Amino acid sequence: MGRFLWLLNTPDGAPKFVSKIGGYTFDIDQQSAFGSRDLSVYDGIVLTMHSDQKHLQSVSSRLETFLEGGGSIVFNGHIAHPFLPGISPFRPIAQEGLESLRIHIEEGHSVFEGLTTDDLTFQRGVAGFYSRGTNPPPEGAEVLTTLGVDRVPVDWIAHIGKGRLFVHTGNDLFSFLHRADPEGLSVLHRFFSHFERSIR
Repeated sequence: MGRFLWLLNTPDGAPKFVSKIGGYTFDIDQQSAFGSRDLSVYDGIVLTMHSDQKHLQSVSSRLETFLEGGGSIVFNGHIAHPFLPGISPFRPIAQEGLESLRIHIEEGHSVFEGLTTDDLTFQRGVAGFYSRGTNPPPEGAEVLTTLGVDRVPVDWIAHIGKGRLFVHTGNDLFSFLHRADPEGLSVLHRFFSHFERSIR
């Protein structure tokens, strides 16, 4: 069974559906408690779009050590203060109609297997919620989804040491994945299966 540390920076708590993702344990805590956690027990760390990136910069070496040892980090949001090697600040793209907001699922990785471009592009029939720009990936990163006619990277995975950094450029990814399969939660289950440790 996989185990993830879900760090919050708001009083709202994690989405209610998180506790229903079968096969996984999610320990929910405030970001401020990060320093007291034993990270060796976790497959991954989830960082929401509300993360305090200045704080992440202050614990950068601990995050990097976690990745190098085989852990995964899932980051959501716009990077304003780069907190790991190789990541760069968010860049918006020009909004010029629907096609500039369309999300494309790139081939070659199964994280988004079974989803369509419409699953990610539209939320209740409206485009533009998933992403409106890019956190530019480092060289060698696997690009999973792209945005607009220029297909700028939105979701990508960078390998750091033995671990993986997954970056989603936009509002928290999980509500989109939940809507794709609200009853079975199989899409969310498959997502987190990609970020279990291969080594301990």
